Amino acid sequence: MIPAMSEEITADYFIAGCGIAGAVLATKLAKSGKKIVISEQGPRFSETDRAGMLLRARETLNDYADYNDDTDPKAVTAHTSASNGEQTVDWTALRLFGVGGTALHFEGIMSRPFVPDVEVRTRFGYGRDWPIPYAEFDATLLLAEHEVGVAGDFYNPYATPRSGAYPMPAHEFSYYDREIFAPALEKLRIKTHSCPRAINSRPYRDRPACQGCRICKFCPSGARYSPDRDHVPKLEKRPNVKIMDGVSLRRLEASPAGDRIVAAHALRVDEGTPIVVRAERYILAMGGVETPRMLLLSAQGSVHKDGLGNQGGQLGRGFSDHLNPYVTIDVGRPVGSRLGFETMISDYFRARVDRRRQPTFMIFSSPAMDWFPIGNEATTWATTGESLSLKDLRESIPRMATLSTMTELEGQGVLELDENKLDDFGSPLAKVTLKLTEWDRQGPAKLAELAPKIAEAMGAAHVSEITPPEFGLGYHPSGTTAMAKSLHDGVCDPDLKVFGLDNLYLLSNSVFPHMGASPPTLTIVALALRLAHRLEGGR
Repeated sequence: MIPAMSEEITADYFIAGCGIAGAVLATKLAKSGKKIVISEQGPRFSETDRAGMLLRARETLNDYADYNDDTDPKAVTAHTSASNGEQTVDWTALRLFGVGGTALHFEGIMSRPFVPDVEVRTRFGYGRDWPIPYAEFDATLLLAEHEVGVAGDFYNPYATPRSGAYPMPAHEFSYYDREIFAPALEKLRIKTHSCPRAINSRPYRDRPACQGCRICKFCPSGARYSPDRDHVPKLEKRPNVKIMDGVSLRRLEASPAGDRIVAAHALRVDEGTPIVVRAERYILAMGGVETPRMLLLSAQGSVHKDGLGNQGGQLGRGFSDHLNPYVTIDVGRPVGSRLGFETMISDYFRARVDRRRQPTFMIFSSPAMDWFPIGNEATTWATTGESLSLKDLRESIPRMATLSTMTELEGQGVLELDENKLDDFGSPLAKVTLKLTEWDRQGPAKLAELAPKIAEAMGAAHVSEITPPEFGLGYHPSGTTAMAKSLHDGVCDPDLKVFGLDNLYLLSNSVFPHMGASPPTLTIVALALRLAHRLEGGR
């Protein structure tokens, strides 16, 4: 068989990944008029696709239906995890492949980091400090909130002070949050506040206000921010931007001297035909797993024999995520319906704990009836001996709620290549080994101690045991290509340029030196805005 001829493309900027990071960055860079090429391994999802997925989810009563369910398996790169051991836990990624990336189905929580989150090594002796002072980052976080549209309240008694207001007011508190959750925490002297969301509380940038339809994953109204509905259409109107979906980046090629990238080698997923992109600058915006994997897959020559940017031996180190343990509570009275998302949280445990002894976490609660698997607890509590009371079961379901936390980790995991397991194109998969330290486990332990007290303050009838400590991993992989001031401490510099390479940049939560107890999305958008400014000559 005659090998297929390579398609050659030239550009000023090549961006691998069309999730929220790549889309926001490209939108800003496109204003310069320079040619931008974006590759995305997954497909595009039309509004018809969305409607079909939503309909099938409802018809099959499948709350776990998602965008990649029917995607070509070659476009959904798997990963492997170290086997469960004493401290090692099974890690499963919950990322998406497609134009829009994981933000296609994210919940829209847009909390900021706090000052101590970027200074954990200096203040508390664990993790890694950020090389960017928080004071420098504050204004960019505010710009990021306006870029995607965030609804929130200026009031948060525990947060680092803000330099400006949110672009939209916070969503009104739900009945459950206002009448049950907040009063219970107040009895324990814990204050509550709004949960900032990239979900419109009023019309904003051609998106309508939230309709409260409770199907946020597919958001039929378009009120929740999604890159494919916001930034991608803007990019597609620009003649200097080319988005290639269904294209899988396979490796980056460095110059003989090893000081710059000269080509990006990719394949069309459906046909396997090769594409070579030659650009002035290359940006990897492939998420917390595929970004470090690509650097490892691109190992070459003597300078980069262990992977691009790995001269200091830091590539793949410091893997982290969030734990999301929860308990189920029979509140003892009807809890009302869930809006589709929590309107209220508390950052008390992000600000008022001794981080030398335990992790920080945000805490939230929600009616469980229409979205959470509560059958096991409800059935148990409606059973006496061997007799199940259907009457008790029916009456208990509307009283059910969950109490959850999003908990930081120390970041002691490792990401490497698994030479024994390959993707559909013959390249090793990423293998994650994540060990929970004793410090990590203190976060779920604190929830286990706290939950009965909150349940009692609610006047609850029952509270379940907490889920296993590792529950909820997979949403926010980070840390394996950390930014640092020196190649001995990280993979890229504070401007996100890979050490030792003049024209390669990284943009994902993999560059976080440490991730506190806030979701990474807002910070990623802020980094995208900051990088765009620097690439175009700003400081």
